[in-house]
Amino acid sequence: DFKITDGVYFGKRFKALTIRKVSELVAYGLAAEKAPSLNHSNAVHLEADAYHAMMRSTNTVIIDVRNAYESAIGHFAPPEGGAELIDPKMRNSHEFPKWLNAPETKQKLQGKKVMMYCTGGIRCERASALLDHMQKATNDLKTDGVYMVRGGIERYLKTYPEGGFWKGKNYLFDRRFEQAPENKTEEQMNQDIESVCCVCGKPWALYRGQFKCPEPLCKVPVLVCYECADSRAYIERPPYCPLCVEGYELRGLAIPDIVEQKRKLFGRDVCAPDQDMVNTPATLRVVSRTKRVKPDGQPSQKLFIGNLPLVITASALKKELGVNVICVQWITDITSGGYYGSAYVWMRTVGHAKGVIERSRGVKGIRISGGDGSRPRLLRANFVSLKQGETVEGVRETERPPIGCPYT
Repeated sequence: DFKITDGVYFGKRFKALTIRKVSELVAYGLAAEKAPSLNHSNAVHLEADAYHAMMRSTNTVIIDVRNAYESAIGHFAPPEGGAELIDPKMRNSHEFPKWLNAPETKQKLQGKKVMMYCTGGIRCERASALLDHMQKATNDLKTDGVYMVRGGIERYLKTYPEGGFWKGKNYLFDRRFEQAPENKTEEQMNQDIESVCCVCGKPWALYRGQFKCPEPLCKVPVLVCYECADSRAYIERPPYCPLCVEGYELRGLAIPDIVEQKRKLFGRDVCAPDQDMVNTPATLRVVSRTKRVKPDGQPSQKLFIGNLPLVITASALKKELGVNVICVQWITDITSGGYYGSAYVWMRTVGHAKGVIERSRGVKGIRISGGDGSRPRLLRANFVSLKQGETVEGVRETERPPIGCPYT
């Protein structure tokens, strides 16, 4: 599920792309053979409208699988008589399997529909697979189904811009800091605030200044208002998080024995990780900005142009590539119809196409800016081998890439 967010202020965007291959996408401490299989999970994805409707159901619980400091500034508030909200009050993801394995947790979930949610849907994939696995492998936990919202809170708030059953803000781990329902006024947002400054106790819901709980075994982000930050009041009154003030902790609970549970379910020989995790290095970081050049096809009039801005026009691309461009053909995802920054460009002759490739691989390269004021992007160009009888005739050009639906 790939999501694109356009129109973000330049200062809040990511400066670069970092790709990592890790042993766990969500750090539960259940990597490799300890990981519950996603392929065998019976958890159900619901679209935002169906998830919204299910929150009205009785005999239903809804689990916030995020950390407690995220839930503090925003969470679902199901209607009266509907689903019961459960906050595990975790400091980090390692604590979720321990919380789920606790007898009192199993008692809360027994025989009920279990809904889950997180920021964008990734943590729910693992959380739901873990719960589904545990109820198959043990006799003390049986639910009436496990459900998650496709695309997480982010998708829900785009579906319900007035907020729906959401209350507060969606905590984000990037420089945007948080996401709020688009159609809610500032006054309405202020009325939703339930969290407080950890120094003075006044209502506050902005994580700024990178303040952390001073407890050595905690260190989670804490809320400190501007007044307490500016006056340095946090030095005299250390901002302990609400969990430390309460004395609440999950660290000492036992983690479920997934390996033994797999043996009971599948037998001793079927206690291996999913096939896509076999023979894969634990951690791989790709941080080099040097891109591997895709081998060229046979020289032709047709070029592949990659690394285009998401906000671009055919006229702007033609102006940058020169007057010998015949047609621009935007490339879209075959499933979603979404445009992700590439196009086929037809030139008048093979010689003109060679000229574009030589320019793109020169010292300066070919750079183009998007219509959103972003920095110029260095384009990639390759020949495309033509199929037998393929010509530019019949290719329809549009001035802008299709919007499509990149959220399917």
